[in-house]
Amino acid sequence: MTLTLLTTSARLPDAKKPEEGRMTDWGQRTYMRIVQYVPNELRGERVNVAIVLQNPSQGYAGMRVRPFMDKLVEALWPAIDAALIRTMVREIEELLKPLNRNTRKESKLFTAEAPDERSLPSYLDRFNQTYGSLRFSEPKPVRVNEGESFREKLNQLFDLYIKIDDDKQKKQSITKEVLQFQIGKELERRGTVYQSHLVIKGEFFENKFDLARIRIDGIGSLAHIISFDLKNIDPAVTQSLRLLKSLDDLKEADPNLLEKYEFGVFLQAPVHFRQHSSDYSDALKAFRSKFRVFQNVGDEPEISRATEGLVNSLANKEGFSAVS
Repeated sequence: MTLTLLTTSARLPDAKKPEEGRMTDWGQRTYMRIVQYVPNELRGERVNVAIVLQNPSQGYAGMRVRPFMDKLVEALWPAIDAALIRTMVREIEELLKPLNRNTRKESKLFTAEAPDERSLPSYLDRFNQTYGSLRFSEPKPVRVNEGESFREKLNQLFDLYIKIDDDKQKKQSITKEVLQFQIGKELERRGTVYQSHLVIKGEFFENKFDLARIRIDGIGSLAHIISFDLKNIDPAVTQSLRLLKSLDDLKEADPNLLEKYEFGVFLQAPVHFRQHSSDYSDALKAFRSKFRVFQNVGDEPEISRATEGLVNSLANKEGFSAVS
């Protein structure tokens, strides 16, 4: 197989400004597209090799590439030059890189400016022909929560859709971001109205909670997610101490706080990094007297019993007391 790689802009059609009204077509949404290696359309075999995130209104495009793909590519088509496929994917990544700098949603004071065409999901369609065996899934809208960066969302989607098939995957951390994505997805599936990244001012601090369900006719539920399944345990310990101080700070500001809110914490046990078990146990003891605790002790960041418990309590009008 021979293929001349894209090395200059001459390989692409002339850059054109987006057509008038194109921003209206794509709207303000953020889109994901999965890059797949498809050696033969009729056989239907494919492997995900990268993921792209784009937001036209913010002029953002980001891409993450599977770091170990050669063996999977060769397994589908032994005669293929896996290094060539890897190079093609990396060249697309290089074309999108200049747009990576704008990482967070920002309000645009001047909306008349046409978006960079590379931030439009349709920009990737040109590579379907140029690069033959590479295909791009249809653009799919994804939700980027307030306060969440595009890079954080891209990393979440990478963890969910691009699985690394090597020994390193067995030691992959179950991060807070992945857990939060799964919980949010399940809440939305049930049609639950909730809020992410809620900030409540206390006596001295701005206290942050990952998830909140503010009920008009009942007590509100506030929850935080902390993972101890990390190579570096400092962030989990720091978050635990900060959360405990937040509750004290809120009580100082409002003696009637517990009549308005109930508090929960979702703890991911150190499955892959068991050396942090003592820190996890200490946090568990400290939280049990003040928070409703949901423990995920499994090694998969999918919907677990702990996740279901948290989701059920947030979705239920009775809050945490509704779940045994």
